Amino acid sequence: MSLVEQIREIAAQIGREHVYRTVYDERLNVLVPGKEDINGEILDTFARIDFAGKSVVDLGCNFGFFTFFAARLGAREVVGVDREAGVLRGCEILKRHFNSPVSFEAHDIEDPCCALLERTYDIAMLVEFIGKTFVLENRIASTLAFLERLSERELIVSVQKVYWIRKELGTSAETLHALYPERYVRDGSFHLLEYVRDFYAPRWRMEPISDMREGYEKPRKLIRFLKM
Repeated sequence: MSLVEQIREIAAQIGREHVYRTVYDERLNVLVPGKEDINGEILDTFARIDFAGKSVVDLGCNFGFFTFFAARLGAREVVGVDREAGVLRGCEILKRHFNSPVSFEAHDIEDPCCALLERTYDIAMLVEFIGKTFVLENRIASTLAFLERLSERELIVSVQKVYWIRKELGTSAETLHALYPERYVRDGSFHLLEYVRDFYAPRWRMEPISDMREGYEKPRKLIRFLKM
């Protein structure tokens, strides 16, 4: 069975709703379409991160795109983490195909007794993961707190700067005011990047990796946080 056939079979078994990111081969040919594509901008931006010789954990890795990419950029150890067993089967198939030194583990980041918290890494990543569902379910803070416990040096996070409340989130400002301080819910938008920045300050210093412009922007922006 070819690589395409194996990955598509797994995608059919687990359901396309669990293929969050498009799955690619080593030449960036599409194996299985996902909810979100990986474009050239995110690739170029991700390549600015210094992974050389560092240990890395990639939370919510899905089929491991950024896990594999970090290894290609020189990380000495990379662990991809997801809680979906079927997804991780796909990761292992891709690992063998790419002959990659990365490893994959099943963990639930919502488990307060998660064994992953017994380890720390040079870099802890949460890339293309926090989105609309996390905002609506008020899961941002707990996810950021989990990430923070995995590194004492550097965190890599990608988030969309701002979400339009009605058009993108499909909710009301009143609903979000019940979940978040008023300063993040204004002008018809939820200001996610500001929320993430303030969550980590003053323990971490924020450094944008992506190019930033004023106002509303898509797609997600890559941010580095360095321990103060």
